[in-house]
Amino acid sequence: MKKPKPPTDKGPKIGDRVRLVSEAPLRKDEMDLQGKTGEIIECTEGKRVTVRFANGRLLMGKDVTLFERA
Repeated sequence: MKKPKPPTDKGPKIGDRVRLVSEAPLRKDEMDLQGKTGEIIECTEGKRVTVRFANGRLLMGKDVTLFERA
C-alpha cells in the first residue's frame, strides 16, 4: 500500500504568522496595521483569510496575496 504524499501546497494555513504587504489597498482605519504581524485564524481554501493582530483587531481579506509570511 502506498503512503500518501504530504501536500506540497505552500498556501496560507491556520496558525501561520503573516504581515500585510505595503501595496495592499486599505481603508484609513486599517493603515495602522501595515507592517504589523498577525496570525491566521481562518482560511477557506486559500480564497478568504481572517487575520488577528496583537492589538485584537481582525482583518478579513479575499486576496491572500495581500499577506506575506512573517
